[in-house]
Amino acid sequence: MGKGSKTRTRAVKLAKKAELAGMPGLAPVERREKDGRIRRSTRPGYERTEADVALRARCRQMGWKARPEDMAKARAQSLECDAGRVLHLLCDRPDEVARLWSAFAGLCGAHAAYAKRYLGVRLHPKTAKIEMLLERFEISGDDDLDLRSEEEKAHAAVTNWMRWQGYLGHLDRWQQAAIWGAVREQTALIRDRQATDEGRGYVQALRKLADVVERR
Repeated sequence: MGKGSKTRTRAVKLAKKAELAGMPGLAPVERREKDGRIRRSTRPGYERTEADVALRARCRQMGWKARPEDMAKARAQSLECDAGRVLHLLCDRPDEVARLWSAFAGLCGAHAAYAKRYLGVRLHPKTAKIEMLLERFEISGDDDLDLRSEEEKAHAAVTNWMRWQGYLGHLDRWQQAAIWGAVREQTALIRDRQATDEGRGYVQALRKLADVVERR
């Protein structure tokens, strides 16, 4: 038994004796770090959730200090990959990041739907299935259900993909290559928390693609 365990056991015994004697118990002690600060794990109401850990990891990736405003920014979906993170490094305004990410996500979604519905190919590997208890399944009248047949879904996927092919047709070849390199994760867009030359070229190409999409 370690020293800490003996101390806790002794504290429990003393608390029981005090309770039997009618004496008030000792107030809880807030443990402190070596520099005198109160440990976060002992602060009232503190809870270190998985989401908190993930957001702090994103802040470290971006070189942010994990302040409340940084933690709020870290919730952006665009920070899930380098193709989105490089936008935060090179774009000054949040609305510009959102605009470019919308174009990138739209292209990726159209590509994935076309591959799945028409080609029968999954672009992303399947994950392990999680067995769950059967529960009653209910829907509300506000739910938007996709009642299309598989054939209709495939036709819509092809139509949408052809639309994006048209958008890409307005770009130069090097711009198309830069975007596809990011989509397929074949290009190093960030190195040492700084955008690479390839990353800058990708953002420039994506900006033109977003302009084309907005004009159509």
